[in-house]
Amino acid sequence: MFRPLALFRRRPIVPAVLLLGALASFALAQQEEAKVAEKSPEAIKAALELDQKIIAEVKKGSEILSNLSHLSDIIGPRLTGSAALKRANDWTADRMKAYGLSNVKLERWSLPEGWQRGTAYAKIIEPDNGRSLTLASMGWYPGTKGKITGDVVVIQAKTIAELKKYEGKLKGAIVLRNPPSKLTPWMDIEKAGGRPFAADGFPKKGEEGKGKFGDGKFQPEAFQAMTKAVRELLTKEGAAVLLTDSAKHFNLLATTGSWGGADRPSADNRIPTCYMAHEHYALLYRLATRPEPAVTKVEVDITNTFVPGPIAVYNTVGEIRGSEKPDEFVILGAHLDSWDLGQGTLDNGTGSSVVLEAARALAKCGVQPKRTIRFILFTGEEQGLHGSKAYVTQHKNEVDKISTAIVHDTGTGKVVGLGWGNRPGLKPILESELATLKELGVAEFQRRAGSGSDHMSFERAGIPACFFSQEIAGYRFAHHSQADTMTLVREPDLIQGAQVMAVMAMRFANLETMLPRAKK
Repeated sequence: MFRPLALFRRRPIVPAVLLLGALASFALAQQEEAKVAEKSPEAIKAALELDQKIIAEVKKGSEILSNLSHLSDIIGPRLTGSAALKRANDWTADRMKAYGLSNVKLERWSLPEGWQRGTAYAKIIEPDNGRSLTLASMGWYPGTKGKITGDVVVIQAKTIAELKKYEGKLKGAIVLRNPPSKLTPWMDIEKAGGRPFAADGFPKKGEEGKGKFGDGKFQPEAFQAMTKAVRELLTKEGAAVLLTDSAKHFNLLATTGSWGGADRPSADNRIPTCYMAHEHYALLYRLATRPEPAVTKVEVDITNTFVPGPIAVYNTVGEIRGSEKPDEFVILGAHLDSWDLGQGTLDNGTGSSVVLEAARALAKCGVQPKRTIRFILFTGEEQGLHGSKAYVTQHKNEVDKISTAIVHDTGTGKVVGLGWGNRPGLKPILESELATLKELGVAEFQRRAGSGSDHMSFERAGIPACFFSQEIAGYRFAHHSQADTMTLVREPDLIQGAQVMAVMAMRFANLETMLPRAKK
């Protein structure tokens, strides 16, 4: 574990009397906190009855499936900066207004340049086996400016120094950076555990600590340095295309991609980069690693378009105003944007529909929370949490008044745990306030939160943020692939997710104090 040098600096010795005083103050504060948390039997009964009323309303009147179908089938995939995403903004704002939310609006942020996917074609020319190859461009990467043919070159280097041997050998080349991924058997991918966002499910037994380079423990800094060195080499040498294994079964593709800061990616001399179906990538790798004089050639044609920016993008926001502390907030969120190989259903039409349903049910129940409950559908999440980062920046004067942010973003599966940052002060509150969630199947109230979603923008601002831990339910197949469609939707589990989210919102909105922020 990396430890900053500051941790090793000599620190002043604290006099014993001050230390004892601090401990006494802490103990007193704990007693006062426990006293504040006490509720009368009548208040406990009323809160439990409200829990059940909310749960019943979601079960009886759910509009999750119709909303999700509209997002997926009518609007379709919602790439950041696209017209489809703006239609989704407008439509979800209309839904919030129809549900009776107040202060419904679209909050603007901008990206430096838009991007539209074109076609991606590849075929093996030598050996002449007639094989066409399945691939998809990374987002915010250029096309090839016409059909090209190049030798396939596999870069086999574990260190930056070893890259030198490829100088002068990559002009016009189609480059494979790594060996084919070792996929988890498809029948095991749905098993719990491992990395929920990994395209290939989770590491095979015995490989958990291995990184991309060598057999040692994964080192992020070394990985980033190597990746940068490879990119610089490919650019300098004039490589034509970089291919990456999609690391998914059944010929499924994957995609991701973003821009860097305020720079226009079209001006960044990027190499056209694509994900290739695992089976086809493995075929190319075998062919390209044959002994000399064997040669492997591929024909490639990728057509993408950059849209001149800046491009206006929006978060959809609505709220139920607080009755006693309207300037304190509980946030319920999900990201509305998606990638474009599928319909954007599980990532993250499901979460967006759960947030809308929580809003509908709470409004329908006529609740009057003490704090304002704010519902936010973020955008730009898939390219680096840009919408939620913009929200936190634009609302910097409210950061100290946000009690918590709760995010739903791992597909259609049942919520089985609540992921939080390391805040021990939450435990007694969660256990006393969320007992009803046990009945809904939430087994853990305080497990370690995953990363990679909009809750992190709030967590980094010091706000206690909750990221739902969900059953896998097809997510590892659907994630960023063509399989992200309505076919995998589990309506009962989404109803449960909306019940969990709505109950949590009311419980936290009605606490006497905001959630504690201190970390261990």
